[in-house]
Amino acid sequence: MVLKSVIKTFLIIITLQIALQAKIIDINHIVQQAQKSNKHLFLWLHKTDCGYCENMREFTLENEVIKQFIEKKFIFVHINVYEKDYVLYEEFKGNGLEFAKEIGYNFYPSSLFFDNEGEIIFAEVGFIENKNFSNEERFFKILNYIDSKSYLKMDYDEFKFKTKKEF
Repeated sequence: MVLKSVIKTFLIIITLQIALQAKIIDINHIVQQAQKSNKHLFLWLHKTDCGYCENMREFTLENEVIKQFIEKKFIFVHINVYEKDYVLYEEFKGNGLEFAKEIGYNFYPSSLFFDNEGEIIFAEVGFIENKNFSNEERFFKILNYIDSKSYLKMDYDEFKFKTKKEF
């Protein structure tokens, strides 16, 4: 009897500890914060043990120029779809993996950019080598496309062409 009680208490403690480690990612609230600060939300979806995700983190997101630009111009949120975080977005409530499937971006890594209304305005799926310039330059161009609100006037390909020599 005592052993059952100890095991039951132990299981409750473990369950609570796991639940407390998970965080709530309220994208609706984060979009409101972005709107108030006149920034865009940059949501990065990734997963554990993904070589492309690790390369993007190490060689792109941790690049000092890009990192500082993101900190200054965006609200950055990452979701590891294998963690137990609870995501809220519009009417959706669930874990990160379910969220990625719900919005149609269940390929990793995926970089999603939201406007002040909470709509995805641009997505870059994967970490793909580009022969013309480095991934850092390519990603910096994407960040500038979003930050400058050029998406309101032209598609990304047109922006790339018009700003070819600027970056």
